[in-house]
Amino acid sequence: MSISKDKLKSILDGFKGKRILVIGDLMLDHYIETRVKRLSREHLIPVHKVIDERYSAGGAANVAVNINSLGGNAHLIGVIGNDREGSILRDILASKGVDADLVADDRHTSLKDRYHIAGSLYFRADREVTEDVDRGVTLKLISSIKNILNESIDGICVSDYDKGTVTPLLLKSISSLAKEKGLILVGQPKVRHYLDFIDFDYIKSTLKESIASTGISIMNESSFHNMGIHLLSRLNCKALLLSSSKGLTIFKHNNMINIPFFIPKEYMSAIGIRDVALALLVLALTAGADVIEASIISSLVHSTATIRPETMVVTMKDVDNVLTSKDKEIVESISQIPLYK
Repeated sequence: MSISKDKLKSILDGFKGKRILVIGDLMLDHYIETRVKRLSREHLIPVHKVIDERYSAGGAANVAVNINSLGGNAHLIGVIGNDREGSILRDILASKGVDADLVADDRHTSLKDRYHIAGSLYFRADREVTEDVDRGVTLKLISSIKNILNESIDGICVSDYDKGTVTPLLLKSISSLAKEKGLILVGQPKVRHYLDFIDFDYIKSTLKESIASTGISIMNESSFHNMGIHLLSRLNCKALLLSSSKGLTIFKHNNMINIPFFIPKEYMSAIGIRDVALALLVLALTAGADVIEASIISSLVHSTATIRPETMVVTMKDVDNVLTSKDKEIVESISQIPLYK
């Protein structure tokens, strides 16, 4: 396998100006910093004083923000509520230079309230509706997608968080339109509609999500092989990428390629790490990388992760710094194992 740092850097250079259509579940991340004042007189619980709060784009909105941060141009399509949170998310996207066609619906904008003290998260409250949007909303989304695809687009990615935006009808329409336009199509399913991501070029998810969607138990290496083969055939994709605590595994043709992550396990749950990895993957693929090269670049995000209470947004400088320090370690650790079909 011939992969060099120079080749990876040339792919990164190709990110600039790539136009990516991002579709999926939009969320608003709300961080509330607190300080303990005293114990409550009503109950033996601490009373916290709010000393700061801030908002960030989450979910597919964060994928779009990261694409722009990495030098690409994202166009975002999704659903928000007719509420204050939806207006805040619109303003954040505008401030980050993200073009967006947002369909307003009579549901609450997905909101994640994260309370933290001294840099450590201790409580999260979600306010959201997770049922699939109705057919009328889906048709509006499809109409927006068709309009954007009349312009110059380099690739499409779909980020599903099981919050209702991504439906079987939407997925079928996206895959048909991408094929018609000859565009790279990358999907990141959650669980509910995992098996509806059919005819995408590349599918990326966690091992846990794939197990939940297929019902296949992973008892040993052989059952892992079998599940990868099953999903490749069922989804009719060119390659399947599954991440776990051990790293990223690529299933493609007769090979299984393992790319390890070089970070402490606790950083795997960094907020927004899933979004950043998808942004890097789709940008690399549209910049001419093959799936192994794109997966290596996507995996670099794990070396920039932290456990700070913030939604991850990376820059090209962040990725370049990791590539400079980790290139030999990453490339030399890739292994190929034949699959038996």
